[in-house]
Amino acid sequence: MALTPVPLVSQASPGPLLVAGSSSPLTDEAPPPWLAETTTGTNHSGEWRISPEEVELLSGAADDNYAIDQQFGANRLWRPTRAHLLWTHHMIDRGIYDDALGQRLHALAGKLTTSLGWFCYDAGLQTQARQYFSEALNAANYTSDDVLASRTLSNMARQAVDLNKGREAVRFAKLGQRHAELWNAPSRVTALLAIREAQGHARIGDVFNAEAAIKRAWQEWERGDHELDPDWAHFLNLAELTCLEGMCRLDLGQVARAQELLARSEALQDVAHSRNRGMCLGRLSVAAVQNGDIDHGLAAGTQALQLVESGMSSTRTTAQLTIVHDGLIPHRRARGVGDLLEQIRTHVA
Repeated sequence: MALTPVPLVSQASPGPLLVAGSSSPLTDEAPPPWLAETTTGTNHSGEWRISPEEVELLSGAADDNYAIDQQFGANRLWRPTRAHLLWTHHMIDRGIYDDALGQRLHALAGKLTTSLGWFCYDAGLQTQARQYFSEALNAANYTSDDVLASRTLSNMARQAVDLNKGREAVRFAKLGQRHAELWNAPSRVTALLAIREAQGHARIGDVFNAEAAIKRAWQEWERGDHELDPDWAHFLNLAELTCLEGMCRLDLGQVARAQELLARSEALQDVAHSRNRGMCLGRLSVAAVQNGDIDHGLAAGTQALQLVESGMSSTRTTAQLTIVHDGLIPHRRARGVGDLLEQIRTHVA
């Protein structure tokens, strides 16, 4: 399947570009080039030589931001990540480097672009997210990077489900699976893409294909860890796969099964990863209320709200609280429900 080229961010970069006035390697003693003296022309030697240390620093920053996202959400991450991406494109466009470092720079640009798409998605900036995902696919196509393509298509499939585009999610997940085959992806990656496909089927009410994809996801996941598991797939532990199946069951209207799975997932969740736990609690609350279990729905919704109040920054989780609120309105006379409804309105208004 051919990927449609999308203009890169650097092609529409606003304002004048800065050229570093220093070409010395980045060390703890020396400031990075973007903090050194800069001009809008050329430096004394007429060239700006990129050092591997600069690329490694930006790559490490990208990893740090991804880890922060997994713990606390991405509302405050898309801006710094966009700045890192713009600088990386500036390095690619204006810097001097050999072929090996050039490959690392392009790989870094793709990594930052798909992360930026994900951070925008989590922050509720859906149009921007789709733009950056398209750019990441463009970069993957340009560099024949099937790993980047698999990661990006997994992200796009998840977003498509939230945008109520189930068929699109299925197409993205299946295309991601084809890219995964090209780099002999480990089982954790194929499990992730299978559960993404299942979520697409579930959103359109296709029980047969959702069940098949869920089964395939568990079969792949149970093959265990592999040394080639990429960092972006490490989140798919037992708690997360259980949660994702629970989300499928909820979309399929299997509310009792969904509540059971989501409650099991919440008990397994790492308390340090408040964003993922908050997402699970929000959906558990919805499933419990739909299942007629108001007390457990109230408890889960209260816990999700507490995570938001503690500083967890994810628009997706806040949106889940809106769904919880609407589901609890018919039960507002039950003990404690009115107070929770008022607290949710305070935070999502």
